[in-house]
Amino acid sequence: MRKSILTLAITLMSVFAYSQDKIYTHKGDFVVCKVTEMGEKSIKYKYEGEELTNSISKNLVSQVKFANGRIQKVSDKVVVSSELDWEKVIITNVESDIEGLTRVGEMMAKASSGWSMTNQGKMEKKAMDKLKKEASSHGCHIVLLLTTTGKGGHYGISGGTKASVTGVAYKY
Repeated sequence: MRKSILTLAITLMSVFAYSQDKIYTHKGDFVVCKVTEMGEKSIKYKYEGEELTNSISKNLVSQVKFANGRIQKVSDKVVVSSELDWEKVIITNVESDIEGLTRVGEMMAKASSGWSMTNQGKMEKKAMDKLKKEASSHGCHIVLLLTTTGKGGHYGISGGTKASVTGVAYKY
């Protein structure tokens, strides 16, 4: 009896000596660790008994529950379940925004005005919207923009205005 009480006391002391934090991800899992730093783009943490510092992009994290019970919300999950959610899709050119996400594939969209009086900016926006719709049809919530090209005269003069965009789509 004395031995089991002593064992229980030692176990409890070791649990409290290394407080555990939990990082909850948008994928539905969590990491049990000790959070050491919360930066602008990432969270740094260590596993119990290890000195190696790991990091996870804040875009992947919904919240952190600290050992003292405090919960800190980190980011909202962008839910894209069909093409109807295309306006939720994020277009980025910052590679750290897609860290840790699942690559779905490269996508391209084009838009052209023919001989109308549409300017280059409007054609670029139309192509971006098409890219978002394509990404949303695959359940992706973010696209890393690779290229943007445009061709045509001012307000459709000299054969119309054209734009194309290429990107890589990602999801949780």
